[in-house]
Amino acid sequence: MLSRWQVLKTGPDAAAHPDDLTENWDTAAVLDIPAAVATIYPLTDTDDFDWWQRCRFAVDESVHIEFAGLTFPATVFLDGQQVAQTESMFMPATIECTRGEHELVIRFGSLNHWLKTRRPRGRWRSTLVGSPGLRWARTTLIGRAPVYGNIAAPVGIWRPISVIPSRIRTTATIRTDACTGAVTLTGTSAADSLQIVLLSPGGHVLVDATTTPNGGSFQFDTVIGDPELWWPNGYGAQPQYRASVRVDDAEIFGRTFGFRTVTVDDAANFRIRINGTPIFCRGATWSPPDPIRMHADDGEIHNQIAAFVSKGANMIRVIGGIAYEQREFWQACADAGLMVWQDAMLATFDPPAEQGELIARELSTVLDSVSGNPALVVVSGGSETLQQPEMLGLGAEESAMEVIDTLLPTIVAEHSDAHYVRASPAPPPGSADLAIRPDTGVAHWFGVGGYLRPIADVRSAGVKFAAECLAFANPPNPAFIERHFGSAAVAGHDPDWKAAMPRDRGSSWDFEDIRDFYAHAVFGEDLLAVRRTDPGRYLQLGRLAIAAAMHECFGYWRRLESGCGGALVLSGKDMQPGAGWGLLDYDGDAKPALTVLSRAWAPVAVVVSDDGLSGIRIDIHNDTPEARSGELTVIATNSTGTAVDTTRTITVPPASSISFHDAELSGCFRDLSYAFRFGPPTADAVQATVRFDDSSVVRDVWVVNPRGGQSVSLVEARLTKESDNRYRLELTAEVALRYVELHIPGWTPADNYFHLIARVPYAVALSQNSDQATPTGSLTSIDLLGALPIREDS
Repeated sequence: MLSRWQVLKTGPDAAAHPDDLTENWDTAAVLDIPAAVATIYPLTDTDDFDWWQRCRFAVDESVHIEFAGLTFPATVFLDGQQVAQTESMFMPATIECTRGEHELVIRFGSLNHWLKTRRPRGRWRSTLVGSPGLRWARTTLIGRAPVYGNIAAPVGIWRPISVIPSRIRTTATIRTDACTGAVTLTGTSAADSLQIVLLSPGGHVLVDATTTPNGGSFQFDTVIGDPELWWPNGYGAQPQYRASVRVDDAEIFGRTFGFRTVTVDDAANFRIRINGTPIFCRGATWSPPDPIRMHADDGEIHNQIAAFVSKGANMIRVIGGIAYEQREFWQACADAGLMVWQDAMLATFDPPAEQGELIARELSTVLDSVSGNPALVVVSGGSETLQQPEMLGLGAEESAMEVIDTLLPTIVAEHSDAHYVRASPAPPPGSADLAIRPDTGVAHWFGVGGYLRPIADVRSAGVKFAAECLAFANPPNPAFIERHFGSAAVAGHDPDWKAAMPRDRGSSWDFEDIRDFYAHAVFGEDLLAVRRTDPGRYLQLGRLAIAAAMHECFGYWRRLESGCGGALVLSGKDMQPGAGWGLLDYDGDAKPALTVLSRAWAPVAVVVSDDGLSGIRIDIHNDTPEARSGELTVIATNSTGTAVDTTRTITVPPASSISFHDAELSGCFRDLSYAFRFGPPTADAVQATVRFDDSSVVRDVWVVNPRGGQSVSLVEARLTKESDNRYRLELTAEVALRYVELHIPGWTPADNYFHLIARVPYAVALSQNSDQATPTGSLTSIDLLGALPIREDS
């Protein structure tokens, strides 16, 4: 019911009432909702028109029709009578409907026409958008701010519609206390009696009780003894309980919930603790899986979340300016152990004081809808809400905002147990520091990235927590480029390629220029010359320079003495085809940077880095709740032999890290980092491998002395069949190689974009993912001339 709607496009104010369109509906298109109209009208100027949607239906009793999402501005007509208007895209709308046949018509007015009405100006102007009037429109900036891509603004019914019998309509929220095991269900219901059922994570009935609403309201309290705690990905399990509210054996409300505590050390460093354990947060900002429809299937959401979690991510941030996410997103995050940082839908504007209560109601509605969900950890007052006036030279008194200083923190305290942050970024509470400073509170840090600082700047920037960082024009893989653009030649200044290139509004440069700067810094090549002669290599240099920068930054931040409590990459996924900020491309596939990041993000990881005059440093991290014991082996080689080969038994405590320098392990000075430069380098590369007692292995390599232009004849690949769907590929190189890439269609390598040290074999497992019978493909490296064929007889 109410899933198929007719759609009409008209000029602004061409019709004021459904009766004005009687003769037009025969030519209307049909749209399955929830989905924005751009899914059937592929326009980028959707805000220029009025859009009308109509649905005819019948009900056999009185019902409440709940619209979870109507874009702004919208007017709802039932049987020709106006029954609702939207104040905000982010607020649900509810109408009542009696028994019988009905016609629903919704008019979505032209936003650009709405913006022509003059309204009071803000104290400062947002640099995200061209129209200052957007500060008054409670709507997404997708399609309205160029930074989010050249895509259509969403217009229409963008969230599901529910039809609920009025006699049993019930709402409920859940609050839990991990310390006491207390569970409280509070809500409203038109039913005379409610059955409350609570299930354990294993599905066992813990509570089966009856409660009677009083004046339409109810509250049910109980205690679960010794509740199982929910943990972020890598730190433990994600047990969840389930609450069910029933009437006459039919479930009218159902939701999972969990137990966990959230505390934050934010006086000096910003570090989140879950259940008392300090967490190193890593992940990305969230991008809607389908920014055109603005609604995604359950599978799309799970796949996007799994792509991050499988690489070691444990946090995602839903940023202000885009949209609150659908319920399937929240359930998927809870299931996967992905903590959520939720911004209020504010971004860079001076929020009108007159809309403060509306913005607070938006947030309270969202918090109630996810109450009990253990994934929600942080709520902030929007994206760059404090930073924008600072960057325009305003002082704190000139830019004070009651909505983020008073209204929203009150809402968060009343409706959740999440930690509140004034904005992202923000200085520590009570501090006179500026939000723009990277070394206090919560930062948006693009020193490595937009501000062209050297990668080593990460060590002096003093980042305590980066809610955004490391934005680059990140090229997708060659197969994607061929599929969407035809060839790598579009990597120059082809209009289609450039149209999708991230840029700051009004700037004379884009993020491709930023990428070229770092590609030159990492690989030392003339990017302009490479682009002209070998566009495929040009893109690969950019991909791998981004991977190198991200891995080095996270490898440093994960050290306890760095003082960093976490960092989130901007962004998670491209919102249109091209070289966007995303770690995932528009089709949802991982770019090389995410694969390389997984070595620094993994719950159990070893990271090798250059510590200058102190030598080569090896950090071993263990997020898990159990101590991990095993053997650490460090090997340093060059093309002529082995400089260091040493092994030590180690134990890494739970949720902890240990570190060594190479001299501690070998017992003597070897200048493996080549910092003293006494003669030629001792070694070209250093490999650290940890073999744990449970047979798991982690490995990392630092190439000290890279050498490009090597012949593929210096690499040997030996393929061995282990089972029908699994092979072992053993690689040996006579020289150190950076970013070895395995391209074997139909087969997934257990590792990719890795370094090899000279003369030491490295085995990679290949798992079948299609019908291709045997692994056939190629091996390349940024240091190799050409590609080495991979086949069963190699």
